[in-house]
Formats: sequence, structure tokens, C-alpha cells
Amino acid sequence: MSRAPDEPAFARRKMGRRRRRLYWTIAIAVGAAVLGTGAAVSVYRANRPETYRPGERHEEITERLARGLPDDAPQPRFADRTEAAGLAGFRAFAGARTSQLAEDMGPGAAWGDFDNDGDDDLFLVGAGASLRAAANERAPSLLYENLGDGTFAEFAGFPETRILGMGAAWGDADGDGWIDLVVTGYGSLRLFRNRDGHLERDDRFPEPDGFWAGASWGDFDRDGDLDLYVCGYVQYVEEDAPRKEETRQYGRAIPHTLNPSSYEPERNLLFRNRGDGTFDEVAAELGVANPEGRSLAALWHDFDEDGWLDLYVANDISDNVLFHNREGVLEDVSHACWVADYRGAMGLAAADYDRDGDDDLFITHWIAQENALYDSLLKNLDDVPAAGAGPRSERSPLRFVDVADLRGLGQIALQMIGWGAEFADFDGDGWLDLAVANGSTFEVEGEAPPRLAPQPSFLFWNRRGEQFHDLAPLDASLSAPRVSRGLAVSDYDQDGDVDLLIVDRDAGVRLLANEMQQGNWIELRLSRRGGGRGKHGFVEGARVVARVGETELRRTVSSVSYLSQSSRIVHIGLGAATRVDELTVTWPGGATDVHRDVAANALFEIVEGSPSPRRVELSSAASAASAGAAGGSGERERVVQFWEKQRAATRAMKVDGDLPRAIALYREALALDPGHLDSLYYLGNCLAETGDLEGAFETLQRMIDIDPRSHRAHKRWGTLRALSAGSAADLDAAAAALQRAVSINPEATGALQMLGEVALMSGDVAAARERLELVTRSNPQASRSFFLLAYMAWKRGDAAGAKSLLERARAARGEDWKPEKAVAEGEVLKKMHADVTPLARFADAWDGSDDPDTTFAELSSFLSEGRFR
Repeated sequence: MSRAPDEPAFARRKMGRRRRRLYWTIAIAVGAAVLGTGAAVSVYRANRPETYRPGERHEEITERLARGLPDDAPQPRFADRTEAAGLAGFRAFAGARTSQLAEDMGPGAAWGDFDNDGDDDLFLVGAGASLRAAANERAPSLLYENLGDGTFAEFAGFPETRILGMGAAWGDADGDGWIDLVVTGYGSLRLFRNRDGHLERDDRFPEPDGFWAGASWGDFDRDGDLDLYVCGYVQYVEEDAPRKEETRQYGRAIPHTLNPSSYEPERNLLFRNRGDGTFDEVAAELGVANPEGRSLAALWHDFDEDGWLDLYVANDISDNVLFHNREGVLEDVSHACWVADYRGAMGLAAADYDRDGDDDLFITHWIAQENALYDSLLKNLDDVPAAGAGPRSERSPLRFVDVADLRGLGQIALQMIGWGAEFADFDGDGWLDLAVANGSTFEVEGEAPPRLAPQPSFLFWNRRGEQFHDLAPLDASLSAPRVSRGLAVSDYDQDGDVDLLIVDRDAGVRLLANEMQQGNWIELRLSRRGGGRGKHGFVEGARVVARVGETELRRTVSSVSYLSQSSRIVHIGLGAATRVDELTVTWPGGATDVHRDVAANALFEIVEGSPSPRRVELSSAASAASAGAAGGSGERERVVQFWEKQRAATRAMKVDGDLPRAIALYREALALDPGHLDSLYYLGNCLAETGDLEGAFETLQRMIDIDPRSHRAHKRWGTLRALSAGSAADLDAAAAALQRAVSINPEATGALQMLGEVALMSGDVAAARERLELVTRSNPQASRSFFLLAYMAWKRGDAAGAKSLLERARAARGEDWKPEKAVAEGEVLKKMHADVTPLARFADAWDGSDDPDTTFAELSSFLSEGRFR
């Protein structure tokens, strides 16, 4: 007879078996996870991509990038003309940051013809210095006059302006035909009146205290004069200890003084023009103060084509706002139009990127937020409901939809922080491309003083309105990581293509000359007639449609980018077309002019109401394009031949590295145009690099004879004389030429650096020290100056000072710096153009050691030979 099992014992045995099964299950799972993780790590290590820095040469990645582009994608070609144009001396910021928001948000730049000589001049806003620095220690804002030969000179007549600058915008406030200038900043809002080419600060203009960012001109009430909208950012509170509180954002420590959420928003301002160039501030009265916005940019633009300028405001960490203009009444329709974009918005650009007949809107954003491309549905009104309340006839027809991801502009920007942006047809194919400046607001961890992290820019090529492709990694000028902010475009050299200017918060500016345009083009300088005072330059909001066959190419005079303003000269790429069949200009106020059968490859001035455009005869490169389009003359053939030779020579020099061929081609080009300054300059450099110093000096002297104020010619002549010096007389001659260069452009630190080296070689240590200290104050990245100052400290027995200066030299070169191979004295002629200065080879050969005795041994021996004294 069987017995029922003891219940507690059975239960214990059953529970024991369950535990054993559970333990085995856990052990097997853990083992599998460990093995799986190990396998995954092994696979990742075997297949992970190599670290790639934009712009560096890497065959596999470069080929992969190339394979990812359509076959018809153009090769991006931009030549960095910053130094050659005379802009290398500008510095956006002086000294070190102190991790405060007001130090990092700017600056921008503005193109405009302030002297009415027909070409775009350039205003560069200085971001100043740290909030703790004295006013006289801030980097100045500077006005550069376009000399018409591809170079600029600082305009001495502009009042000294040392502010914590943000943005700038030109506009003819009083309708006198001379554009005036507004400049914004932290604690600064200034209007400079243009009196026949002379600018002076307007004491009548109200200058309310605040943190002022983007500024935009537009005649919102259609009374015939320009009104001004100014963005207020935050009500910033300066801190003595800015890093005392931090938050974590995307894995980075962010001082609360760099977080805009730490501060209350600033209100915006609308200055309504009284008609005489004076203003009433009416933003609150008209409901557009946007007091909760933290605004950075604002764009006047007639999105619905009713003849009244609408207003779009980009806000940081709050809803953007679209104010629809209904006959002078500005109404918030942001949510109804689907553009109340709650992200960190910075830059704005508007254009008809897809050629469907209405203007679309591009917005740059903060990290992990993607950029936005709002496609206008204006031409599809039957498919969407009208925005707003009331009968449809009284409501805005505007609707937008964000298509950034669909067009290749969204996810590519996730790791970037975007700022300035502008649509322009860089390759001349008739489709508007897009340039975007990027730069982080995060600090590089572990560095003192704290430095912002650099990022590469974007250059999006527009493939027939269907997709944008980033070409920037294929161009070293664009892919170099920088802390960029402002961006603006202009055909500054008037050669028929659109050039690009980027303002770098961590340095100065980059002027990138366009060498990628292949298609034909037309450019238009628009002028209005105003109030019995003759023609003037107020054309904000004018719209141009160029019809070529059945294709309509649309451009609008409207741009703010980020704290910046592009040229108001309208550029239209025509592709293969050689003429514009019909050109329609719709002026602010609604009047329309139509012109037919307009030639390509020329600049025309169109005055409102005139029966026909006036062709503008140009000097420099644009005259070649104009002559080439004029047809039928020996002069045309000569000009065409010149540019064939000149471009082939530049290609041989820069791309092929074939200097003998470049020299021969430049000489053939100069036989056709003996006074062409670019060709002379490059010929001189090529001759110097091949060892023909006599030929180089003669060529540069020809430049000086043609243009005695050519900064680059004097600087290069003096540099070459110093590099090849064998006596005190040679150094005296070098110093004289360099001093002339400094007097022409006092802000250009390159010539001043050379003067310091020449003084050191001559034995004038006091003068050398003074000049090199000036360089380091103006340019905190001047590592060679720090290196030579360290040498002088060591020579006078100050070992501690020498070590400190060497540390500053190392910091100025950045975390990625690696020492270059030393250059023997006999190789100086081969290296002179790359090294630029006679003592650079000693600084470049430095291995980063902080031991002055070993670091300066070779330099000391070189200078003690006494052959220069």
C-alpha cells in the first residue's frame, strides 16, 4: 500500500530542482552575453571606420564620398583669397574667453557698396574680447573698401568701434542714395549715417540697453522708406565666476552662463521710419516685440506675394514666429502656417530652391535638432486650407512643410550647430545651392583657457530641386573645422560668380573665391526712384524672374543669414543659356518692369521705371566676361585668351604643382594684360619658389608701380628680401617694405610679425619684442610670435617666462598640432613661400619641449652669427 509523500519534503525537492534550473539558465545566458559581447567587440574593432578629419587626404574615404555623389555633381573649387585680398589682419575676438554667453554668439559681416563706386565693400563686426577686458582691448569692427582689383583696404574714415559685436546690416534709411549701417552687439545698438561716402555715428538714433542680435531692414508699411527690426536675445547677467554651476547636455558639461535658458528673454524692437531717417520704436505697440522669444535673426520677406513684407523671427529655445503682414498690420500666424518651430534656431535664408514659383525657408539649428527646410505650398492653394480665422479671402494662404530630411538637409546636420546660411547658385546651373556655417557652442574639455570646439562648414549642391548633396568634404577651404558664425555671399571681384565669406569666431574671416561656376550668368544692380531725390539703393523685397525658354528663375532681394547680410546685387545662373528671354522686376510697392532679350554674362543696372537695363562696364575679371559676351571684336578675343591663360596658369600652380608651366602661362597672360595684379602676384610667388629671386622682386615691384597701396605686394617683397637677406642692408630694405605694408593695413598681423623677426635678426631686441607682443594681443593664435618671445625671455635669463611663453605657443597651435620636419638652411628657398617668414623654420621644427636650452639652441646659433649686423 503506497503512502502519500511528505508534502514539505516534496515541496523542498521541487523548489531545489527549480533553483538549479534557474541558476543554469542564468549562467548560460550570462555566458552567451559575454561571448556575444566579445564577438561584437571583435567584429566592431575589425570593421570600425578610421577616424576621419574633414579635409584630410584619405584615399578610401575620398573615393567613398565621390561614389556617393551623382555623376553630374560638380567639383567644389574655392580659393582662399583672405590674405591676398588684404583681410587676413582682421580678428573677430581678442584674448581668451571666460565662458560667458555674450562672448560666443557673434559675429557677422555685411556686404554693401557704401561709396557708390559699383562694387561691394565689406563691414566686419568684431566680437570684441572677454567681458572682463577693457574697451580698448577689444577687437575692433572694421570697414574695408573694395579697391576693384580683388583687394580691400581698411577704410580709415570709419569711427573706431570696439564693442562686443554681433551683427550688421546696410540700408538707405534716409533715401539719399547712400546706404547707412546699423551695428548690433551686447550692450550696443548703433546707426552710422552715410554722408557721401563718409560714415559717422548718428547721435539721434535711440540706443536702448540690451543684448541685440540680428537686424533687418524693410518697408513693412509701404510708405516709401525703410523700417528696422532688431532682435533681442536674452537679459544677460554678467558673472564673476561663470563656471560655478554646470549642467550636462549631450554628455558635455555646460556652465550655466552659456545656457540661454538661464536668462530671461530680451524684447525685440521695431523702428518705424518717420520719413526723414529718424525713427519711432513701435514693436510693443504693433504686437511684434516677441518678449518670450530669445530672438537671433529676423527676415522681412513677402512669402504670400501680396505686396506686403511679412516678418519671420528665429528664436532660440522657443517658438519661432511668422507675422503675416495684412496691409501694415502684423499678425502672428506661426502655428496656423506650420512654422512655429520650437528648436534652437539661429540662421535664416529664403529662396525658391525647387523652382516651383514660391519662396521657401531654411533655418539652422542647434545640435541634435536637424536643420529645417520649410517648403512653401503657396502655389498649391487648392490642396491646403488657408491659415488663420475668418473668411478665406481675409486669411493668409501660407502653408509650409518641413522637407529637410527628404532633401538631404536634415540628418546630416544632427551633429552640427548651424549658424549663417545662404542660397546661391555657385555652379551657375540655374539651381540655387546652399552654404551653411557651423561651429560648436560646446567647449573642448580639459583646456584652459576654455576653447570652443570647431566644426566643418556645409556646401550643399542642389540637384534639380530634388536633393542636396554636401560637397564641402571635397574642398579644403570649406572642410577645415572652425568655430564659424556669420556667412554672406557677394561677387566681390565682379567676375560673374558668387563668392563666399565666412566669419570665424575663433579667428577672423575666410574669403573664398568661387572657381567652380561653369554656366552662364547675369547680374542685376537694382535702384529705385524716391521722393524727388533721384534714384537710391532701397530695393529690399524686390523680386526678379528671369524667363529662359519655359524655365522661370526667381530671385528675391532679401537676406539675413546669421548676423550677416549678403550682396544686394542679384546673381542668376543661366546654365547653357546665352540670353534671358524675359526679365520681370517687381519693385517694393508693387510696380513691375519687364525687359526682353537681355544678354548673358554681363552686369546690368535697372532703375525702376526705366525703359531698358543699362549695361555696366567693369574693370577686373568681370570685364572679361562682358567682353566675351559682346562678341565680334579683337578685344573680345584678347580678353578670352587672357583668361584662358590665367586660369590654366593658376591650375598649374595650385592643382598640378607644375611651377615652370605656371610661370610660362602667367607670362603669356600678362603679355595680353600687363597690369593684371593677380597674375603678377602669383607669377612673383612662382618665381620665388623656383629660386628666381631677381625675377620675383622685379615682378612684385611692377605690382607696386601699378598700385602703390597694394598691401600684399609690399608685404611679399619685404618677406622675400628678409628670407634671402645676407646683410644688414638687405634687412633694412625688407623693414622699409614691411613698414609700408603695415601703414596700409595696420590690422594685418602678418607684416607686423615679419617686422618683429627682422628686428630680431638685426639685433634690435626691444623693437622685436614690442612688435611681436602687439601681434599676440591682436592674434591669440600667433604661435610663432609666442615662440620668439619665449626665445627672447630665455636670452635675458628669464627661464620661467620662457617656459610660460612656450606653453602659450603650444596652446595656440591646438590639440592636434604635430611638429613639422626641420628645414635645413640650404632648403630655405624651396620652403620660403610655405614658411612665410625667415625664422619660421625654427618654430616649426620645435617638438613641443618646454626645455628652452634645447629648444632654442639652433635659433640662437643662427642669430649669433652676426651676418645681419
